[in-house]
Amino acid sequence: MKMTTVTKALLLILAVGVACADVDPAQISGPWRTFAVAADNLDQVQEGGPHRMLLRHVECQEGCNALNVFFYVRKNKVCTPHTVEARKDADGVYTAEFEGQNYFQLLGEDPDSLVVINRNRGPNGTATRTSFLFVRLKVMHEERMAEFARLTEQHGIPRENILRVGDTDTCPP
Repeated sequence: MKMTTVTKALLLILAVGVACADVDPAQISGPWRTFAVAADNLDQVQEGGPHRMLLRHVECQEGCNALNVFFYVRKNKVCTPHTVEARKDADGVYTAEFEGQNYFQLLGEDPDSLVVINRNRGPNGTATRTSFLFVRLKVMHEERMAEFARLTEQHGIPRENILRVGDTDTCPP
């Protein structure tokens, strides 16, 4: 059976939906660190960029239908803490307000790493797609990094826009 592009796209959407549908609070809640970030607009995630989010902690609420996300954004060597609440809709997409409106999905089932794909509609109407690789440990297996690169490209963000930020994170724990 030959699969059309539309069929492949629908299967991909279904696979992403399944991966996001049953988020286990025990796997999501707890400490996390940003290992890598990418964006279709690289200025947004470069050093000092508003979407270079340095994650610290995620708390699932209401069976992970709501998330409290604690992170830093570092600009001019100053780490500014932020707390954002995100709400999940019926399609498994979270919505949060930070530097505009954000719509993101959690991908993967690895308990030590998490890929997040985000679409941001900025306050001035600009649109930015970002992807994040969050980890529990400082060590990242190259297979997981390759999977992150594949998912990043799949969501329209060039592979060459991936920045490893884990070693440059100097914000408090």
